[in-house]
Amino acid sequence: MVKEFDKQVLYTTIMGVVESTFDKMCHVKFGAEPIVVEKDILEYNSRMRVFPMEKFNGPAYVASINYYLSPKDLENENAVGTFVLFVKEDVAEKLLRAFGYGSRDAENESLLFDNCGEFCNVLAGNVKNELVGLNYADLTMSAPSKYKNAVPEGVQFDYSLFKKQEVTFTFWGQKCIVVEACMGWVPQKAR
Repeated sequence: MVKEFDKQVLYTTIMGVVESTFDKMCHVKFGAEPIVVEKDILEYNSRMRVFPMEKFNGPAYVASINYYLSPKDLENENAVGTFVLFVKEDVAEKLLRAFGYGSRDAENESLLFDNCGEFCNVLAGNVKNELVGLNYADLTMSAPSKYKNAVPEGVQFDYSLFKKQEVTFTFWGQKCIVVEACMGWVPQKAR
């Protein structure tokens, strides 16, 4: 039997991190309670398939980060966890401006890509730090990968997993971001 990370700890940590990050950085509260759904992981060529266009029925920016038990696992691409952030295209600029990334020219997609990647890095790093605070091992993180509308090659994930958690967040009266995450077994630190 495969050891898995407690999915409730994972999604409640994600919800707490997103809520506190939005509150601290831009003083914005959820428009509705986050929606958590467990979904099957669709795999192709040992990578998790992600489908940005179906999150919002339209264009979206995507950034992903992987977690590893050690720097050596990062080097060997042996992921223990995956954090994928989807940002609805028509709110991406508003969202990033709210986080203090400044007003961006909507035509300059490279800045939106970079800022979505930075935002993903902040959220995934805060999740990692919260898990350390809950006495889990300190994970190593990858740099963010950034996409728009499609992730043709998929993202790394712990190949022993079959389920992921999808958490949908509403701000400004609309569904703005979605986080998909999965986590394999992460040891707790000795007390």
